[in-house]
Amino acid sequence: MKQKFDFDTLAEREGVGCMKLLETPEAVRKAGLISFAGAEADFKTAPAIIDGIVRRAQGGFLGYTVPDEAYFSAICHWMKKERRWQVEPEWIVPTGGTIRSVAAAIRMTTQPGEGIIVQPPVYYRYKQAADRIGRKTIYNPLKMVGGRYEMDFENLEHCMEDSKNRLMILCNPHNPIGQVWSPDHLAKVARLARRYGVTVFSDEIFAETVYNGHIVQPYSEAPDAWEHAIVSTSLGKAFSLTGVNYANLIIPDKTLREAFIAQRNADHYGSIEPLIHAALLSAYTNEGARWVKEMNDYVLENIRLVRRFFSEHLPQVRAFESEGAFVLWIDWRGLGLTAESLHVFLEEQALFLTDRGEEYGPGGEGFTRMNMASPHAEVQKALNSLLSAARIRGFAQ
Repeated sequence: MKQKFDFDTLAEREGVGCMKLLETPEAVRKAGLISFAGAEADFKTAPAIIDGIVRRAQGGFLGYTVPDEAYFSAICHWMKKERRWQVEPEWIVPTGGTIRSVAAAIRMTTQPGEGIIVQPPVYYRYKQAADRIGRKTIYNPLKMVGGRYEMDFENLEHCMEDSKNRLMILCNPHNPIGQVWSPDHLAKVARLARRYGVTVFSDEIFAETVYNGHIVQPYSEAPDAWEHAIVSTSLGKAFSLTGVNYANLIIPDKTLREAFIAQRNADHYGSIEPLIHAALLSAYTNEGARWVKEMNDYVLENIRLVRRFFSEHLPQVRAFESEGAFVLWIDWRGLGLTAESLHVFLEEQALFLTDRGEEYGPGGEGFTRMNMASPHAEVQKALNSLLSAARIRGFAQ
């Protein structure tokens, strides 16, 4: 089927305060290259959302907006159709963003000096949220088993046994490794969390970006998870809308939901943004679903392109087979470089800009994370630059 949407054109980023562009070194920009750091699509925002926002703006009402029946109905319909998840409207809790919600969950479940459990290498902003409000971050490191990551359940139980660790942040698909956790993994987490009275905040904002038949089971659907599950969803990743601060949490348990809403409101919560209302009603449609499918197909081609590149030109380097999330986890340790010399090679010599693995905690050293939601031509230019530098260094023929 012919591609309907344009993923070959970079979104216009000049003169709009684009953080990613402003942080890209001048040498990279002068070489006609882009940065692949940050989990933010380089595509234009989905046309359905752009059209919906334009219509709302032209209508002239940009005042106080609350989630109405249409808003809740769109979410329920989307989750049932796209994620096979029966969500009730009363379970939905609008918030000002996933990390803001993580912070609220931390305040709700812990006291200063107590801890949250995360599974590194993992998205660094969970720890950042804990640091900013005086909580500790307790690591339950992932293990590499047969070339795949596995959860260390023995260590996880040890972490949960400590009564000071009452919150776990689960990431699914896991960022940065791009792995989708199996129902068995989720069931084991849920059993332990229920046994030790731990609340689990499941960050599933990448749940729609999956490949090769993978499906993200909502954490709250795992056996034993119902009473302690908070699931975060948003438009940001699936529709290239990352700069808008909002999320919709799904909290099935009434007691937990009321406790979270009380904390959300105490942290200050008002109405939703009017353009988010327009965006959601436009995105959670058949047209939005077609956009997501085409974007996933396009990103998967990039993933295959990069993995093939390393196999043919730099077999010492391994790019993982991403199952979900539009990021690629790359293991550079086979080059035999120190952490600093690796980044000098990539960033200054190859002009190949990605996220440094050590930012994601223990187990990230020697790795980088690469954004795959970018035009094919941009990815190919970056690989050509990398190959030239690798040949100069003697890493490739």
